[in-house]
Amino acid sequence: MNLKPIALALATLTLAACAKTEAPAPTAPAADSPAAAVAASNAGIESCAKAVLAQAPGELLQGTLKSEPEGRVWEFEIKQADGKLFDIECSDSAGTIVETETRVASAADPAFAAIAKIDEAAARAKALTAKAGTVERVEFELEAEGKASYEYDIKTADGDYRVEVDAASGEVVETSAELLEIGGV
Repeated sequence: MNLKPIALALATLTLAACAKTEAPAPTAPAADSPAAAVAASNAGIESCAKAVLAQAPGELLQGTLKSEPEGRVWEFEIKQADGKLFDIECSDSAGTIVETETRVASAADPAFAAIAKIDEAAARAKALTAKAGTVERVEFELEAEGKASYEYDIKTADGDYRVEVDAASGEVVETSAELLEIGGV
């Protein structure tokens, strides 16, 4: 095999690359931008997605990077082949699963209704007391430890938040800022 034409082509490409002027350095993303949120990620979306899919194989519908009191987490929404939906959280610092929730279609789901002591309207009012704004979505979730919760996506003047209300007590159990959302259902 004659390698001379290949060597000549590589040399030409190398010289052409060296002759190009250097592009200006990219500017850093704004501190509060989605790009900055991903750049500051420790474990990374890929590590967390792999961990989540190992636990609940299926289709990734959405990924959200959230800031919680314990640190940043990636929350993934997974739909399995049989139609089951899961919300699984992964620690951004360690790349390990920290919470798994099963999502049901409504508060009328028998497993959810058996636990819930407050209705969705009361839970919504409580969530809006915690973060005043516009409710964009509500989810009905069964926690791994046997609790049920309403989870609200709320758009406020200062950003997007997720507010979780315990379906039995009516108390706000978690409020987290959404730093980045990829995909959607």
